[in-house]
Amino acid sequence: TMLSMTDWLLLTVGLLTAIYWYMSWNLGYWRARGVYTLPGALPGVGHTLDALLMRRGVQWICIQAYYATKGHPAVGLYTFRQPVLMVRDPDLIQDVLIKEFSSFHDNAVEVDEKVDPYVSRNPFITRGQRWKTLRQKLSPAFSPVRIKVMFPLIQAVSQEFNKYIKKHLHENINLNQVTGLYTSEVVAKCAFGLDGNAFNDPDAPFYQHGRKLWDGTLNNAIESFIIVIFPSINQILKRSFFPKETVEFFESVIKQTMEYREKAPDKVADNDYLQFLINLQNKNEFSFVDIVAQCLTFFTDGFETSSLTASFALYELTMNPDIQESVRQEVLATESLTYESLSSLPLLDRVLQETMRKYSVFTMTKECSKDFTLQADGRSFPVQRGQHVLVPVHAVHNDPDIYPNPDKFDPDRFLPENIKTRHPISFMGFSAGPRTCLGNKFASCQVKVFLANVLANFKLVKCNKTAEKMKLNPMLIVPMAESGIWIQFQEL
Repeated sequence: TMLSMTDWLLLTVGLLTAIYWYMSWNLGYWRARGVYTLPGALPGVGHTLDALLMRRGVQWICIQAYYATKGHPAVGLYTFRQPVLMVRDPDLIQDVLIKEFSSFHDNAVEVDEKVDPYVSRNPFITRGQRWKTLRQKLSPAFSPVRIKVMFPLIQAVSQEFNKYIKKHLHENINLNQVTGLYTSEVVAKCAFGLDGNAFNDPDAPFYQHGRKLWDGTLNNAIESFIIVIFPSINQILKRSFFPKETVEFFESVIKQTMEYREKAPDKVADNDYLQFLINLQNKNEFSFVDIVAQCLTFFTDGFETSSLTASFALYELTMNPDIQESVRQEVLATESLTYESLSSLPLLDRVLQETMRKYSVFTMTKECSKDFTLQADGRSFPVQRGQHVLVPVHAVHNDPDIYPNPDKFDPDRFLPENIKTRHPISFMGFSAGPRTCLGNKFASCQVKVFLANVLANFKLVKCNKTAEKMKLNPMLIVPMAESGIWIQFQEL
């Protein structure tokens, strides 16, 4: 029998009601548990409509949620249909990252090992016991002793950078590009024991592949968004974080270097990361896939994040010539730059910390590994196993209640007497707790050597393309200037 018009209408209404119910049934999740929820969650998309419309990334939505919910220790949000807890209170953040680490030890990024064998081995992404074992194996590679051994390599690259800049004095320079030349060279030497040749040849493969890994295009923003937010969709799409040709380039470089070192063991310098990994392989603790994975991790972490930090630091020193001059005098007062003398430059250290405060990663997302109830101000915040907890790093770092006048670049915030006045978790430049960034001492060393050598040789000045106020790209998961960071270098 044919369905009547009324039947069709009822069927349609029923179907739409079912879809609406499916999309919205979860939106009462936090309210039912007595947790304050940010208003404005929509069926199916939660609080993430802007991300879906590609207006701004989820991380910016979190930053705005932080400022809109002052006075609440934690806030319920919805990423699409998924209930997520954002912890605002410093004690709660400390619980998640440090005190209750056993319940929140994994970062909430899932990568399918079959789709992405290299990224799935990144220490940031590995989970549970696998992460613990990997960290124990890799930690010695970033000890002060190893960094001291790599120091001459870093120093040599920063001097090459100075020679490069001398050819481009009084030109408008886009810092993101030139700091990338420096960091890609440091990684080529420290990770692979190779000369990347980026200063002489802008098409040098090492530098170009680094750029591809971190290409800030919209295409990349969409892909990263899918990989991170919808791992299940990615099991069908099978998109990798890294372009295929980049992975193949590194595989062949590592293979050739390993073969060369096997043939000529007497010519092997034991001062780079690759050799450290080969030694692990020789002890049957590592496979070739493990070696490539950790070299790629070193490359992505050492290349782009350090390049961004160095660029923002130079920008702030350009905009604050008095601070620039003070750091310069501090550097020039040391007879020579060595691994030891680098640690006796407290102002330079504070400049780095203040740069990392102002331009930090946006959020960290942890996954709850067993049902747990967080407590603050006499209130309870129950989190279920598998649920995500957001730590709003950038928002904390730019909260006027913690850092008055946060837009002002003020390295004195990190004087010991000022640090004492703040909660210990107020600065998370390299995260905090057992999952603090493994390469933080190497990264700091790389950026500080760079800044010290630049300031000892050049004056940084504004040009007609310098932005008076820094605008960050709202789509990306790391802080990047929307239209480049432009300055000029002058000889002293």
